Amino acid sequence: MSGPGLNVPLNDPRLPALRKLRPPAFLLLCVGSLNILLCLMALVAMLLGYRLLPAQGPEAAAQEPVTLPLLLTALGAIVSGVLTIWGALSAFSLRGWGLVVVGAVTAVFPLTPTCCLGAPFAAWMLWVLSMPEVKQHFS
Repeated sequence: MSGPGLNVPLNDPRLPALRKLRPPAFLLLCVGSLNILLCLMALVAMLLGYRLLPAQGPEAAAQEPVTLPLLLTALGAIVSGVLTIWGALSAFSLRGWGLVVVGAVTAVFPLTPTCCLGAPFAAWMLWVLSMPEVKQHFS
């Protein structure tokens, strides 16, 4: 079996669990990477002076946008993306069942638009993780 994570022979008892975990783990890996990419693009846009939020009213057009809440949101989204990627990589290697659960849950945080993609994949991952035949193979 090729791909990221453990490469086990066909007679290994962990193979069915890995076959169930790899698709949602790969999709969560993609969601976490996209989350971080979007945040970094937003941070670069803020540094270049682009307005990420539209001005409201004539007096607001002259004011600079408040960047502290946007910076905190971007930082939180980057941490969420890192946890999602870490959880997906842990699922590939069947390590840290709790970390995989945390990674799946952080993919749903509504800090960036990727939460719309992350919700079904996280639900799929949590459903697979709840199976006793999968849970028993985590170290």
